[in-house]
Amino acid sequence: MPVAPLSRRRSAALACLALGLSTALLSGCALLEGPQPETPERTEAPAPETAPEFVPGGTAEENLPYFTEVLRTFSAGAEPVQGAPIVQAVADAGFDRSAMQVSYDQSKTNLPADNIFVSVRIGSDCLIGQVVAEDRSFVARNEPAVGPSGDICLIGETAPIG
Repeated sequence: MPVAPLSRRRSAALACLALGLSTALLSGCALLEGPQPETPERTEAPAPETAPEFVPGGTAEENLPYFTEVLRTFSAGAEPVQGAPIVQAVADAGFDRSAMQVSYDQSKTNLPADNIFVSVRIGSDCLIGQVVAEDRSFVARNEPAVGPSGDICLIGETAPIG
């Protein structure tokens, strides 16, 4: 009968190990609980009182109100939030398609993009827009171009524009 005490010791050791592991795992869960960060509420930019106009040959700063209105109009529409329709809307508004960059419609894991970035380089500045797929909200900004030659608006690989 010497086997029985060894068996009891093993059972007791396994029970202690299981208890220790469950305590560690459950206390780890407690670390995940606690205050959750709050996502700021998106506020929609107010529509301008007078419709902005495209300034041919104008600077990015001069054309930012018009670019913003183009994205506002697109966001209010029913076109899918994808690169081609956004580029088409910006090009139809008078911006130079050859000066544009746009992000991809899908991630590298073939998931739909959460948002699409579009840009238009005007001189050494960029009009950069973002349209969010989930709620069709948008943001438009004027930022300096980047890169060694100062001719890039969106960093990283961008989708081809046809």
